[in-house]
Parts: sequence; C-alpha cells; structure tokens
Amino acid sequence: MIGPLTRILIWCAVLGFFGTVFGGWHCIKGHNYAVAAQHQATTVGRVVGIYQGRGSTAYHYEFSVDDVRMDDYSEICATPLAPGACDHRGPVLVYYAFQPFSNSRLEDFAAASAHAYHLGSPALAIALPLLVLSVAALIILSRSDKREDDPDADADSDQENGSSKTGDVPDVIHIVPGE
Repeated sequence: MIGPLTRILIWCAVLGFFGTVFGGWHCIKGHNYAVAAQHQATTVGRVVGIYQGRGSTAYHYEFSVDDVRMDDYSEICATPLAPGACDHRGPVLVYYAFQPFSNSRLEDFAAASAHAYHLGSPALAIALPLLVLSVAALIILSRSDKREDDPDADADSDQENGSSKTGDVPDVIHIVPGE
C-alpha cells in the first residue's frame, strides 16, 4: 500500500520531470536562437495566411533569399512594415539564419532567445532539483520500507556480526508466581 508521503513524492517527481523537460526545451531553443542571432540577416517577406487554433495564432509567410523562395510559420509577428500588415497579409521583415540550422522568424532572434531563456531558466531551476530530490527520497523510502518488511534482515545481520539469538536471550519467558 502506498502511503501519503510516497504519493506526494511521486507527484513531485512527475512535476519535476515535466518541468525539467519544459525548461530544458526552452533553454535549448534559447541557445539556438542566440547562435542564430549572431548570424542573422533580414529580408522583406509577406504574410500569406493566418491560422488560429486553440489559444494561439500562427502566421504563414513567404520570403526569398538569393532567388530561392521559402515559406515558414511564426507564432509571433513583431516586424510589420505597414500598419496592420500582420493581420491583413502585408509586408513584414523576416529574420533568417542558417546557423545552427536553417531558421526564420518574424521577430529578432535575440528577442526570441531572451524570451525562451526567460521561460526555460526558472522552470529548469525549480524542476530539476525537485526531480532529483524526490527520486532520491523515493529510493531512500523504498529501501527503508524493504528493511522494515524483511523479518530475516535482523537475523541475517546478527549472524554476520557473529552473534546468535538462540544463545543470548530465550524466546520464551516463564513467569512463576511467587509464594
């Protein structure tokens, strides 16, 4: 049977795992955007579609680099070149980079990096210790429960120390009423 402390530790481990994944993913994105910011260039593109889903908007845009036409999606449209360009399929400034991989955004890579680190760093700083400590506590708790549940553990440890219960203390105590 699982006790209340074990349930709490399991929840902490699960929250720590998902927080670590979330924070790690955003820190990796922040690093990639920081590398891209060092190699970024700009060009003019055009929003060709807006897709709205559950609580988010994606801007589909096209642009051209060295006569090669490309298209991409961005959740943020921070670089309109005309009033309302993001919402009315107008011209936008596209940031692109080919380092560490081919990437483009409708936002400066430095700003995207700062935003990703802003989300990822606190999540990782809280979740990773929570994960490590809760898993360590679960391991310690399971080992202590295993020792308490094993009746032969005391006998085995006594035999290893060179003592035996049979010669030291009798198993049965007789009480004789006095006269």
